[in-house]
Amino acid sequence: MFHLLLFVAASSSSFEDLNRLDDRILAVSPEAELVDKRLKLAACPESPIIAPPVGGSVIVRCPALGWRLRVATKNTSEKAELAEIVIRKGEMVECVTDGRGFAVSTTMIALEDAIVGQAVRVKSVTNSKTATTMTAVAKARGLASF
Repeated sequence: MFHLLLFVAASSSSFEDLNRLDDRILAVSPEAELVDKRLKLAACPESPIIAPPVGGSVIVRCPALGWRLRVATKNTSEKAELAEIVIRKGEMVECVTDGRGFAVSTTMIALEDAIVGQAVRVKSVTNSKTATTMTAVAKARGLASF
């Protein structure tokens, strides 16, 4: 019996503490929804990275294990409801990343609609078998940045 209790205790600690994760997410974005408690995420050996809210969601990720979670935020602004969609699903989108002294761009396909400032998933058009899916931020009509 003792061995069974020890196994249960050991296995329960192998999952991320979702209540603690909720507290960390709410510290970054008070308007964020709570994480679905049915999830069983592997415990991140490091502290998960929580990005500030962009376009209606907060991205939480564990680089060490490779998991990523998108947590919805509550719509606190009527402006967001009235905002115009600048990227439509299936459209070709110019995706740009830049830094000090450089800029790189590529054309990708939008996998969802987005308004300015909202996160949008995009897919590489170079090879359909190994197409890479990434998340960018909508900047203007047909333009997103990483």
